[in-house]
Amino acid sequence: MLFNSLTFVLHFSVFYIIYFYSSFTVRKTILILFGLYFYSQWGIGGTLLLILSIIFNFLMGILIDSKVSNLRKRIFVFGIVANVLYLGVFKYFLFVWGIYSDLKIEFGGESPLWKPNLLLPIGISFYTFHNISYLIEVYDNRIKVCKNFFTFVLYDLFFPLLLLGPIERPGNLIPQFESERFISKEKIWNGLSLFCFGVFIKSSIADPLSRYVGTMASSFGNLEPGILWIVAPSIAFQVYADFFGYSLCAMGLAEMLGIELMNNFKRPFFSSNPSEFWSKWHISLSTWLRDYVYIKLGGNRHGFLRENSNLLLVWFLTGIWHGAGYGFIIWGLYLGFCLILYRILKHMGLTQFQNPFLKFLGIFFTFYSFSLGLLLFRITSPSESLLIIKNLQHIPNPSFIPYSLIFIILPLFLFDVWQEWKGTERPNFFVNEKPYVFGLLFAIGFCWFSLVSPFAKEDFFYFQF
Repeated sequence: MLFNSLTFVLHFSVFYIIYFYSSFTVRKTILILFGLYFYSQWGIGGTLLLILSIIFNFLMGILIDSKVSNLRKRIFVFGIVANVLYLGVFKYFLFVWGIYSDLKIEFGGESPLWKPNLLLPIGISFYTFHNISYLIEVYDNRIKVCKNFFTFVLYDLFFPLLLLGPIERPGNLIPQFESERFISKEKIWNGLSLFCFGVFIKSSIADPLSRYVGTMASSFGNLEPGILWIVAPSIAFQVYADFFGYSLCAMGLAEMLGIELMNNFKRPFFSSNPSEFWSKWHISLSTWLRDYVYIKLGGNRHGFLRENSNLLLVWFLTGIWHGAGYGFIIWGLYLGFCLILYRILKHMGLTQFQNPFLKFLGIFFTFYSFSLGLLLFRITSPSESLLIIKNLQHIPNPSFIPYSLIFIILPLFLFDVWQEWKGTERPNFFVNEKPYVFGLLFAIGFCWFSLVSPFAKEDFFYFQF
């Protein structure tokens, strides 16, 4: 039941009418039931695992908050380790098993005959990080422990962010579930506009780009020389439209329900350096890793060498978080080295330029370094990275440029230009301030959607993480 499907729209419409006219106490129950129903569409097994994770972390929070000081730290460590192992077993065991098989064959042995068939619950990385942040916040006394079980269930089962985030902080989300929220006409219209635009860029931009990328990057050994210089930015816009589209849908649905989620993207392709880029791309994950890993490791408090070592470790973990595969690990290390290189240049005073042309060059190189890195997502063995490098050694033939894709990307680019010009902190159509402008944009978007949107629906790109 994807956000960009008629099935979801029909189910949500019925749910929302009941929710809107219910009392505050009943609304929480309705949200939990719809969250369970929504998540169960991807399998009962994954739903049962999520419920067990919720119960476990709720009890861990209660125990960590207990006054038994000599056991408090041990309980906290046990809770964190259990969550990491939970994520590791279901997401990474088969990858480690595959490495073991490869090494065994490499040294003359036979591949193991038995291979476990493990379930990979959808969204497991997101809700596990959700729970880890909750335990850390309780242990550090930054928030009060949640003693209402149903409120905590809703913290993990809030369906707009259940599958792909954002990775909300408990200090922001739990208080909103505990207090009655007034749903104004402005919230409904603004939330609806964000949801519609999220569906639009997913179906009209991300999906067509996905088909092009899938065709061109299915095998790195059979591509025209230099074509990856064109494919790489196509992947970047595909991933951006896909994940930004989901985030807009989540923000819009939550706002219609009276809940405000954090903004997960802030025009990242206008960033002039890698550090700025990662402060604007997948903000909930970037800040999560900064606060709970980088700073806990010492951050920048122990010298320049230790700072960059911490940074590289964080990006190694970022690669692993995104998926169990060689490409993800290489991707994480690649981006870590890009950031370290920028920090070294900054440390040497070579990045303090205000010239508009140099800033434009910074935006260009930042965008392309990110785009080329996304090619690593698609490799299945370390040797394929050499095929990528070999292809990039050539200049692409201009006739290979798919100019129709530029037309497809245009609405998203213009929207970001508009938001950058207005300086918005959160995506906004200014529905209440300029209703006629919004109406015109909606009409244009509807026509565009009719022209280029496919009838076939594709999963969101980040479902694999």
